[in-house]
Amino acid sequence: MKFKLKVFFAVAIASLQASPVGNPAFPRLIQEGYFIPGSKGVNVRAGYEGNFVGDARLEQEKEGSGRVDSFRQSANAGTVTLNVSNRFDFYTVLGASQFNADWRFEILEDSALAVHRAQLETLTQFLWGIGTRAILFETPTLTVGAGGRYSFCQTEPVVLAIDAIEQAVAGTKCRWNEWQIDLDFAFQIDLFTPYVGVTYSFTHVWIGPFSTPISMNDSGVNHFETRQPVGAVIGCSISTGKYFMLNVEAHLISEEAVTISGDLRF
Repeated sequence: MKFKLKVFFAVAIASLQASPVGNPAFPRLIQEGYFIPGSKGVNVRAGYEGNFVGDARLEQEKEGSGRVDSFRQSANAGTVTLNVSNRFDFYTVLGASQFNADWRFEILEDSALAVHRAQLETLTQFLWGIGTRAILFETPTLTVGAGGRYSFCQTEPVVLAIDAIEQAVAGTKCRWNEWQIDLDFAFQIDLFTPYVGVTYSFTHVWIGPFSTPISMNDSGVNHFETRQPVGAVIGCSISTGKYFMLNVEAHLISEEAVTISGDLRF
């Protein structure tokens, strides 16, 4: 019952896994900061990033095969961005993340294949990432940009259930990492700057080793990888051009995710 309640609440709070892309106009969106004059070639921003994944759309690899029924992730982090010439952003992300996964696997039992269901929940532990974005072309209202990012998190399983029966999790790990590149287009309309883009990302997850099988061939480990690397992103930023901005972003096709973020320029 305790495990079922945890799964219920995890599903209930999940939003629409790629890492956030951000608006391609971010490097020039805030023209004036609190302390550093706008005429300077370098400035610094700090902010918050919340990334909530409803389904990363992964599949089992190496030890097993078949789709991962769901892989949900929530991450809350702070960001620090170094901006150069209102054209280039170099940033780092430091925060914490938690995962929930649900998948099925087959193993041979009494000369017949038996299908089992695995459900995994992890602790909320440290996540980090680094990235960059650049403006490739701009007019007073149109921005074309590109970016890239790498993210990593290692956390510990708190619950593993096989066919709704909880298993031992001591000494096991869950490692998640992802790299991503993107090409995006933004158009400024007064305070609002909506944008669309195309992403290419690859997610890799390793879990184990467990004392009970969690994949084919009685293996106590499993690997998950991206099913569809090409995706789409759509979002919108709000800023007066002074001091701060807010942003909302959704990922589609390759995954279902939503990101809420905000920045202050110093």
